[in-house]
Amino acid sequence: MSERLLRRLIGRVPDEPVAGSPRDSQGSADLARSLHALRRQLLELTGLVHQQSDFTVEALHRAGWQSDAEATQQAALRKALRLVNSADPDVIVGPWTGEVGFELLYWIPFLNWLVAQGFDSRRMVVVSRGGAASWYQHLTSRYVDVLDVVSPAEFQAQTAGPKKQFEGRGLDRQLVDEVRSRLQLAPDAPVLHPSAMYRLFQALWRRQASTELVESFTEYKPMRVANRPLGSEVNLPSDYVTAKFYFSKAFPDSAKNRRAVTSLLQTISRDVPVALLRASTQLDDHLDIDVTSGSGIHVIDTHRVLNDNLAFQTRVIAGSRGFVGTYGGFSYLAPFLGVRSLSLFSRRDGFENHHLECANRVFDQLLPGGFLAIDRHALGLVAPTVASWRSSQAEANVRPEEAGTL
Repeated sequence: MSERLLRRLIGRVPDEPVAGSPRDSQGSADLARSLHALRRQLLELTGLVHQQSDFTVEALHRAGWQSDAEATQQAALRKALRLVNSADPDVIVGPWTGEVGFELLYWIPFLNWLVAQGFDSRRMVVVSRGGAASWYQHLTSRYVDVLDVVSPAEFQAQTAGPKKQFEGRGLDRQLVDEVRSRLQLAPDAPVLHPSAMYRLFQALWRRQASTELVESFTEYKPMRVANRPLGSEVNLPSDYVTAKFYFSKAFPDSAKNRRAVTSLLQTISRDVPVALLRASTQLDDHLDIDVTSGSGIHVIDTHRVLNDNLAFQTRVIAGSRGFVGTYGGFSYLAPFLGVRSLSLFSRRDGFENHHLECANRVFDQLLPGGFLAIDRHALGLVAPTVASWRSSQAEANVRPEEAGTL
């Protein structure tokens, strides 16, 4: 079954029925009751349609006319769309405990797409970690931070290992129960778990589909972050470049990588101050590169307040004229904020190429020319990019409203 056919199969029912004026109106109260009854009947009909569709999909799969991947995609999508058309006043979205890159490039754009399908985002109660509330502020103000519920040590212990949330784990269930209790939600308040997104895009992870699958079920938007002070303890000039380097599979710990980072930061800092983001507490398997503060290099501890560290780093990046760092999640965050991003890797087999392909396609439209991920060995070829950060800030930055949306 093709992706085009899949998209045809999931056409949604509109949120509200289109009704004409009552033949014999008894006033606004009667009209309201009539609309309520119609909506209730519509929801019942929607449930029957979804149920029949599930039977059809299962029959096709059993008959061998549909692959496991296609059946998984449709099941995940229909589960999410049921919540779009449900009458539940509150939907717990998350908990997200995975990687920054997947959250920015897939999860939040998937939520944007669901809203475009009619999901009232005011019903969303987002659960993420580390102060990511600002990433969801265009959707909802209802946010619960994981690190307000569990300690950093417990979080690290329970999220060690695979990061893709294909299934809900013990920590996820614990967090959902706590959110229901804290916010006094219904005991059966539904959950839109990240597994719905992961299973929908599973064919891409398995290299069985192209990035067009992602484009069908995502909507990308620039981030707009309030210009809040960084705090008196952060002494940064008004004009600077943000840097964040850590070791990963794509950029492993080696003497050559360390020398490349040190040399690059020294080169940039000769002409423009560098705000080097470095975590004093390790919450995942990424170890930050230790670079000593020096002339023009300001090392900033991002984990002074753990449950606000992503919000803090977001504000630092948003206020800079450029970002340079390891290829990965934070290199995606910069262009979403309208800040040009240069990131490095040294092993192509250390990451899946479709993630980079997707990022290039997204940022070519959100921030033309604003995202570049290259092999460390080609660093000498991008001197003009680094040099552009030495020019005026107005020339270096292209804001999201100037670039348009995808």
